[in-house]
Amino acid sequence: MIVLHYIGWFLFFASALLLSIVVLLQEPKGGGLAEAFGGMGAETFGVKSGGINRFTFTLASVFCASAILISSTWNVG
Repeated sequence: MIVLHYIGWFLFFASALLLSIVVLLQEPKGGGLAEAFGGMGAETFGVKSGGINRFTFTLASVFCASAILISSTWNVG
């Protein structure tokens, strides 16, 4: 169980670092929340969202899952 705890910490820090880099490297879509649900900003949630958005979502999922793993193995040993 202690090994899972350290794996969780490794995944947590690695995904945090990669997530920061990927978010900073993305091109700005412009418009902000005002155009997110209408006009040109709707492409953010549509079919045209590329692999970088999918990769960002995957990294965010790994980040959240590793935080849950760390929390669930906190008082082990």
